[in-house]
Amino acid sequence: MPRNAASKSAAIREPVQIPEPEHGVARALKEVMHSLRTLMEGRMRAFGPASSFAHALLMFSLAREPGLSGAQAARRAQVTAQTMNGLLRNLEAAGYAVREQNPENRRADRWFLTQAGLRHLEEGKAVADELTRTMLVPLTSTDVNQLCALLQKCAHALLAINTADTGTVQVQSPRPVRRKNGANRVAR
Repeated sequence: MPRNAASKSAAIREPVQIPEPEHGVARALKEVMHSLRTLMEGRMRAFGPASSFAHALLMFSLAREPGLSGAQAARRAQVTAQTMNGLLRNLEAAGYAVREQNPENRRADRWFLTQAGLRHLEEGKAVADELTRTMLVPLTSTDVNQLCALLQKCAHALLAINTADTGTVQVQSPRPVRRKNGANRVAR
């Protein structure tokens, strides 16, 4: 083996000094999501089986789009088909979802939330809402609206990069959405 090839595959045994990122935004977002998800899953475990963050997102998808196939649900959640299959089977075993054969495609089942699944989802939403309110306590309503608007701008910038790379997604400009309390927030 040439010496150069061996040096490329040699293990680095001493710490490497890597400069900190220019901005701590990505780290802050990761810490917020990690903390929120950890707390949410910890509190949801008391509600029984199929109570993970991933299960909750899947139940939201099934509530909003009854009759999704496993492949459609996997694409929406950005997970593999195998991962989604496990999540769907867990919901089915807990009685939170049922599957039916798709009359248009015998190879794909359609999945539906059950009444028990909807109740479970509503309990989970209450937990998520409580944690979100607690997280936002240090912020004013103006801060919250500004945070939402800024995060939407960041998401749009990343979506624009994805669009330029793939040429398949069209970027829409954010539009204000009226909240229950009358405050505006930016949504797509």
